[in-house]
Amino acid sequence: MDFDFRLIVFYTAAQHLNFTKTAAALFISQPAVSKNIQELEKKLGVPLFERKGNNLNLTDSGQILYKYAQQIINLYNQAGQEIQELQEGRKGNLVLGASTTISQYVLPALLADFLSQYPNNRIQSFQSNSRSIEEQLIDKTLDLGITEGSTDNRALKYIPFMKDELVLVTNSQNPLLDQLKNPVLSDITRLPLVLREQGSGTRTIIENALKDNRINLSEVQIEMILPSTESIKGYLARRNSFAFLSVHTVQKEVLNNLLTIVDIPPLTIERYFYFTHLYGGLAGTPNQFLQFCLRQNFKL
Repeated sequence: MDFDFRLIVFYTAAQHLNFTKTAAALFISQPAVSKNIQELEKKLGVPLFERKGNNLNLTDSGQILYKYAQQIINLYNQAGQEIQELQEGRKGNLVLGASTTISQYVLPALLADFLSQYPNNRIQSFQSNSRSIEEQLIDKTLDLGITEGSTDNRALKYIPFMKDELVLVTNSQNPLLDQLKNPVLSDITRLPLVLREQGSGTRTIIENALKDNRINLSEVQIEMILPSTESIKGYLARRNSFAFLSVHTVQKEVLNNLLTIVDIPPLTIERYFYFTHLYGGLAGTPNQFLQFCLRQNFKL
């Protein structure tokens, strides 16, 4: 950060009380020291030094300015340091919006790890659907979003963050599993399915994937419609039904043999989660968090 050089010259001269030593300390000529001191004295309308040969003493006005110059320079340096920390993401604020899957199953660990490395940041995280996140980014109520998929909104930039797969799962004790040892695509139409509500991004992706494989939703046996991943998992624990869920949301249940993944070739349902922000670039904590998550993604 640039600063009024005349105050720095004065402050240095007041410490050394010698223009020759001041010039050497600041790597400037002695006439340049005299010129800056004269300009400052002219601006303030008072002499700052008493000159006796090669010796200098501060006047009463000089003593007052020296006291405040110390505070001004210290505060200025502190401000510069805090601004640098803000720009580098070491200290600052972030208002983040994330879709349900990311918010519940991926984001908590990333937030904890980020704040362990950058503890001076303050982060607020909100959960919402992708459309709402985009609207809040445009309204500037969010700094950064993580959405399911991308749209053609020209005001927003989308950066691929994490690949996700929607897998077919069921209760590990489901007797229907015996009939699916060699599953075929048409089996989907005979399975009792649990789906998300109409308008859910996850449901839209499932519908499109089935259509790509020439299966219309009208051919599927929909047993239940539920509003969240957790409610679907709770339902599957007590019913012999099936559901397409993000692989990130069922890792613990599969590991503990509570849910089983059913592969039905050639059906594969993949999607990307995207970091989303307004065009024009990011700075400070939002950019630092974005870069941190992109690096961490290689470790997930």
